[in-house]
Amino acid sequence: MKTFFYLLLLLMVGCTTQVQPELKQAVSEKMAAQRSVEVDCVASRDPFCAVQSPLVYLGSINTLKNQHNAALLDIGEDALKARLHLIRAATQSIQFQNFLFRRDDTGGLIMHELVQAAKRGVQVRILFDQMFTVSELDYLAGLALEHSNFEVRLYNPLFNMAKTNKYTMFGGVTCCFTKTNQRMHSKLLVVDDVVGMTGGRNIADRYFDFDANYEFKDREVLVYGPVAVEMRTSFDQFWESERTAETGHLRDVAPLIAGDESMSLEQFEVNERLEPVLRDIEDKQLMYTLFVDTAHHVDEIEYVYDLPHGSEGNGQSNANSTDGLHAALAAAEKSVVIQSPYLVLSKRSRKLFKKLYKEHPDIELLFSTNSLAATDAFSAYAYTYKHKKHYINTLGFNVYEFRPYPLDAAEFFPRLPELIQEKKNGVDSGEIPAVGPNPALERPGPRSGLHAKSFVIDGSVSMVGSHNLDPRGEGFNTENGVIIYDKGFAEELESSIRKDIEPGNSWVAAMKPRPAPVLGKINGGFESVSRSLPIFDIWPYRSTTLYELLPGATPLPPGADGFYENYRPVGSFPEVISRKRRAQVILVASFVGFMTPVL
Repeated sequence: MKTFFYLLLLLMVGCTTQVQPELKQAVSEKMAAQRSVEVDCVASRDPFCAVQSPLVYLGSINTLKNQHNAALLDIGEDALKARLHLIRAATQSIQFQNFLFRRDDTGGLIMHELVQAAKRGVQVRILFDQMFTVSELDYLAGLALEHSNFEVRLYNPLFNMAKTNKYTMFGGVTCCFTKTNQRMHSKLLVVDDVVGMTGGRNIADRYFDFDANYEFKDREVLVYGPVAVEMRTSFDQFWESERTAETGHLRDVAPLIAGDESMSLEQFEVNERLEPVLRDIEDKQLMYTLFVDTAHHVDEIEYVYDLPHGSEGNGQSNANSTDGLHAALAAAEKSVVIQSPYLVLSKRSRKLFKKLYKEHPDIELLFSTNSLAATDAFSAYAYTYKHKKHYINTLGFNVYEFRPYPLDAAEFFPRLPELIQEKKNGVDSGEIPAVGPNPALERPGPRSGLHAKSFVIDGSVSMVGSHNLDPRGEGFNTENGVIIYDKGFAEELESSIRKDIEPGNSWVAAMKPRPAPVLGKINGGFESVSRSLPIFDIWPYRSTTLYELLPGATPLPPGADGFYENYRPVGSFPEVISRKRRAQVILVASFVGFMTPVL
């Protein structure tokens, strides 16, 4: 009965309950009184106040010359080093936008460094989506009161609160389904308006190679030059959006700030396993080697992004990420190499690829994604399972599914020896509820999954960003990314993706050999009809399965002569030992097909 009345109250107050004016005034007075205005030094004028950075220098030179460089960030630890180094190198401003933030070892360190930047005179603005951001109210209140140069805002807070529980989530879905599902999935970091970073990484240990139990193989790009100003402009639009709320004015944070007690951040202590990272980011030559020497001088960079929900584009041609990505894809003639953690193509994307396959029958359409054993989202994988035959047979994709323990794990995660020891010692970054327990085999190192969102067109046009080409990205989330027109950069990116699909790192999805032409056609017909239904997709005999290369055999693409002689089938869910996880996938695929755009 208590639960019923709580939900009823939520429905009555609606999705956008505001803080009372008196409380807001008390919060403003407390913030004005407590927030420090002192700075250690004026970073924009003191050359010794910030780390001397070859990254910022390259960005400044490129901005003056109106040219661009771009560097791939495939290694999680390197991506952490680049972030921390740029934060320490900032002299004027930092714009930091992300979908998910966790206060674990790496997340806590990044936030601490941002606070320190503010204390030396840098204007620091941080914007997170509320749904998956840390909800420790004392911590958020302490951040709001820390410094006049430092501000954190949350996008689209449910019921104008920082903390979401099962009751507020249910209430939000019930009263305001569309608004609740409109999330900010965009990710960027802009430093001094000359260096930018975007891609797929969120802020948590598992995105930076510091989670001993589960790691994401992700990807970002560092861009040097005037495109950083465009990224800053897109951030400004989110910052000023009516969907964005100041942390201190949220209904569950404001009372803590306005109370009699003085709220402040606890003294931060760096975990000793991160100390080598802090030493490295002070090494100017190492930063040059990692992030400048590896950068490509590129012909053109186009930044594509979505505006905050409810905003007008004002004629900005790049202010719709889906349109920009689809325009690039539609021009493909020879090959499209895609990597995304979730093979859940929207209706619009399926139509685009069907047209490409029809107009260019010899085009290579390659999709690198997660297996069930590797994924962090079984509900998303359920739709891969449901539509796999359609992707392969009708759209012409060669589909490769990443293994949870890839053969080249030591190359993908250079900290693997340390991670194995940390796992043995019980180092734990905490669970992310959406991932849940490991459904696959347990091994000494962490299980891993793909989280990168990238594609390469005809070996010359590349995209790195946050968009999964899925219904959520097109209809509910805001997304962003860069399209880079340069053969050298495209070659490096494509090589990285093709490394991920090598036999020891991925299984290959393919049609099963037909035992008899007539029976095969009958089964295929029933399967296709069943797949097209939003619910009751219960036909049990799937025409596809996963294959692995036989020892000593030659790798071949599915459909090539000799493929079935060189590969052996391993089933739809190899290395998944959890019967519950298998059942969940089949049930979601069979009965919840109409929920694809949301899940």
